[in-house]
Order: sequence, then structure tokens, then C-alpha cells
Amino acid sequence: MVSNSCRCNGKGTVVDKEKSEQQGIPVYKTCGKCSGRGYSRLPSSEACAALEAFVGEIPETTWRRNFKPMYEALISKCHAEEGFADAQLHAVTR
Repeated sequence: MVSNSCRCNGKGTVVDKEKSEQQGIPVYKTCGKCSGRGYSRLPSSEACAALEAFVGEIPETTWRRNFKPMYEALISKCHAEEGFADAQLHAVTR
């Protein structure tokens, strides 16, 4: 389960209080904590710790050179697929 611990409550946008007061209507901006994803990103150090539970201790250099690039690529692929699925759902439900 992915928690949404920021102000946007999983929506990805928050009310810009300063601009809302200036314009007199609610103005929304991208959530600064989650960068509009709707949830906070799992730090790579936590992913490393979870992996170490299965394979034993992983030296920092080994993590940075071998595992972290794969972890980052996997996260990017997941975001791309999520975007594709969202676009397909939007196209079907129009």
C-alpha cells in the first residue's frame, strides 16, 4: 500500500493560497511534496534495506553501481505504464 502523506491527499494538486487570495477564486498548483504524483516516492535507501532482507548485506558501492540504476529504471517504467493505462482508460470512458 502506498501512503499519501502530503497535503494533496493523493490528488497531486493543492490550493495555492497566495494566488487564491489575490484572484478571489481557488487556484491550484502541483503538490510540492509529491511533485504531482499523488504519493511520496519510496527512497532508494528503503528499497535497498528491503532487498537486503532477502539477499544479505549489500555494500553501498554495489548498490549505487548495480542495483540503484535498475531500481530507478523500474520506477520510470512503472510511471510510464501508469500514464499509458490512464490514457487508455480516459479514451474508453469518454
